[in-house]
Amino acid sequence: MLNRLYMLPLLLVLCFLLVTVPGCGMLKHDRTPEEVFSLALSGIAGKEALMFEGQVGLRRENNGMFENQFKFEGKLEDHDRLTLQTRLPGAVTAAGSGINKNAVKNQGQPSGFSATYERKQGQWSALTPQHEPLRGSLSRFNPIDQLEKIDSMKKTIQAEYGSGRQTRILRIEIAPEEAKNWAASQLSDEMSAIRAEYQNKANRVKGANKEKLEQELYKVWQQGEDTMQQLIQKAQVQTVYHLTVDRKTSLPMRLSSESQVKYTDNNSQSKVEALVTDVNFKSYQ
Repeated sequence: MLNRLYMLPLLLVLCFLLVTVPGCGMLKHDRTPEEVFSLALSGIAGKEALMFEGQVGLRRENNGMFENQFKFEGKLEDHDRLTLQTRLPGAVTAAGSGINKNAVKNQGQPSGFSATYERKQGQWSALTPQHEPLRGSLSRFNPIDQLEKIDSMKKTIQAEYGSGRQTRILRIEIAPEEAKNWAASQLSDEMSAIRAEYQNKANRVKGANKEKLEQELYKVWQQGEDTMQQLIQKAQVQTVYHLTVDRKTSLPMRLSSESQVKYTDNNSQSKVEALVTDVNFKSYQ
């Protein structure tokens, strides 16, 4: 009995050390990358309001140049209502560690356009006028929707080294077939939006030329649709996200991605394109 009494304080000290001393992880649970992602998704899903700023650029043939760049910003209100505001593309710039943040300068009023989306039953729908269907394609740059879709996909999540004490960085690679199907779905949505835009333009024409114009526009669209389907069918798609998460709040701070598509064009030449995005979250409420 006496020996047991003497051993009790030692065991208590040992337990205290196991819990508090760094490196003694028997009783200290360090979250897995999957758990960190799940908490980040839950955290952002529970917010009533937030803001973010982002930018997009297209890089071809690994030439280190970005084209078709534009910046955008978003504001979530009332939990399920999101507004995206874009600005027109800037000049082509050299690619360093990311998209040149000075490529587009905000002088006076924004030169792009805005679109509003509403989330119903887990799906985001564009609340745009019928004569502006192309704005619906902006939904592919909705970072909240991206995180929600990533959650349902086959993927590999790894912790990046050098995250620091205040953040954790996750590398999320989508399974190739999932990435390809996602890219094909996004392209199909955009082609449908283009067809709606063509139809809208044809409806503005009066007189005998209307039917001829409709036929010509549909022919152009069908050619584009057929070409897109042929190219994507044999394409290889690799999509990788990097998610920076606040250690204290478990909320996303930054979401960047690169989706690379390798395909063979109609001239049997190999092509490489990469869509790069970078979004910073702020003002959570």
